Amino acid sequence: MSDEFEHILEQIGQFGRYQIVIFILIQLSDIVPAWTILLPVFISAKPKWMCQNLEFNNSSEQLLQSDLLQSTNRTNLGNHTEPGVIWKYASNYTHESYLNYTRGIVYSNMSIHGTVYRNMSFDACAANGNVCLGIKYKSDFTSIISEWDLICNSQYLSSLITTVQMVGVLVGAIVISQLGDLFGRKKMYFACIALNGLFGAALYLSTSWQFFTVFRFFNGICMGGLLNVNYLWPIEFVGPKWRTFCGCIGLWQVGVMTLGLLAYFIRDWRQLCLATSVPPLALLATWWILPESPRWLAMHNRLEEAEHILTTIAKKNGKATSPDFSKLRKFVEDEHIAAKTRKKYSYWDLFRTPQMTKDILIVMFAWFVCAAVFYGLSLNVKNLAGDRYVNHVILGLVDIPAVWSTLFFNSWAGRRKTLSVAMLIAGAAPFAVLIIDLAGKADELPGLTVAMAMIGKFGISASWSVAYLYSAELFPTVVRNLAMGICSTAGRIGGILAPQFAYMHNISKPLPFIVFGVLGLLSATANFFLPETRGKPLPDVVPRWSWKSQSRKNTDVVLVSFTSARSAVSEKAAPQDNDENNDTPLIEEPLIEGTCDEI
Repeated sequence: MSDEFEHILEQIGQFGRYQIVIFILIQLSDIVPAWTILLPVFISAKPKWMCQNLEFNNSSEQLLQSDLLQSTNRTNLGNHTEPGVIWKYASNYTHESYLNYTRGIVYSNMSIHGTVYRNMSFDACAANGNVCLGIKYKSDFTSIISEWDLICNSQYLSSLITTVQMVGVLVGAIVISQLGDLFGRKKMYFACIALNGLFGAALYLSTSWQFFTVFRFFNGICMGGLLNVNYLWPIEFVGPKWRTFCGCIGLWQVGVMTLGLLAYFIRDWRQLCLATSVPPLALLATWWILPESPRWLAMHNRLEEAEHILTTIAKKNGKATSPDFSKLRKFVEDEHIAAKTRKKYSYWDLFRTPQMTKDILIVMFAWFVCAAVFYGLSLNVKNLAGDRYVNHVILGLVDIPAVWSTLFFNSWAGRRKTLSVAMLIAGAAPFAVLIIDLAGKADELPGLTVAMAMIGKFGISASWSVAYLYSAELFPTVVRNLAMGICSTAGRIGGILAPQFAYMHNISKPLPFIVFGVLGLLSATANFFLPETRGKPLPDVVPRWSWKSQSRKNTDVVLVSFTSARSAVSEKAAPQDNDENNDTPLIEEPLIEGTCDEI
């Protein structure tokens, strides 16, 4: 199908005016996953709170140690930052007494702007770990945490909800991708947008965190499907010369930055859910403009519809003559006959030789690290020093040069070096946060911690861009889609764990960065053991099963061109492993050229 379809694209224009319009309209939906997936950065933000009317018993008073009251005469209460000090309640102190009610600071009598507060605690929990009595939230925003008191013993729930959302992303990537192959790209694309808007609006009406969690799960399913469909669909309209470029261009970064702006102006979490869910429904109006993928139609024996769309593209691109579809018709007819006898492959075929096994495991780990660190750093931005809104915008901004830089370095240095160095940056920068913390400079240099996080985000965004292309080039055509599927699954598992990595901030502030750093450095090291694919023919057939010491010789067939591979297999392979009749399914072709999208 590749040669026949590429020949038609050359006749109608590989990336003409009409394809540009299609590409831009579909890419507008890239903003939707960025808004939806990263929404917890703001709607799960932890506010400040105060408690009144605290109750203490005599035993707690008797635990008072006089040497802990050295700072009770301080006039600037905000300067008390001594870590690990536990202040017990003292009933005989009535002026600026430092207290502790399990966590936070408690004052028996304090004045703020002339108002006297008695028995007040800040960010404190009751002795049993529950939410204290008389709680009042004092931040300038609302979130699901302030809505349902997800603090103290329940503080883990906010990250758990985000994890459930990411489980939905995994489910959507698997289920909706399959539905897209069965029912078409267009139907699944618009279904994801419509349902995401519906479930997003339902968030506004949530009466409990349990209902909220269910709706976020379905939001995740919609986004998992949309991320796959809105990548494949536009690329199936363009020629091979433009596929890498189109894979690199997206509006995810714009979505990240605009989410920060929306959250800055909309401080109520319910209204923010509406603002990020309802406006994207306007994309439904493009139903009457965007055509179904002609590749998908051709492979499903709907040639008349495919030819009509391709002819329309040719006309709107200013081509005077209609394309010749004779070869395409002949191929589709032969393809459906051959499909009845074609050998089916499974995930086990990715482990046929030690070389293939090593490659797939390293690449799977790279995808896992990419997702875990990418989403982990994105979700952890709410715990960084400084303004969370500004930090979030910068976080999206650094993705732009990261993704574009891979276009140059992939060609100049090769895939292996580019991926390894980018991952090295992604690991070294967060790991530097540990050094800052061990040096005791974390509180003095909060900006440096933020800078290291942004550098790490740059590295991981570049890594994910390269990983897409590299993974597609490493494995034979007949199992390439399987390889991309298993790698994507590994990435989604990393995304599921990312909120828990960010939650480690509650244990120790540098701990998430340590995890991100270790993962990045391990992956950077492993990537050096992958073979280079720059300038080499794409593998088309799989080698015979072999785990003997001579298996290296058998794997060489993977690196030959299509013509030589067919000859090699026919001469060397056993009859049951002869793969010469296994051509590439049409819908796999966009992956051959590789992509640079970070999601």
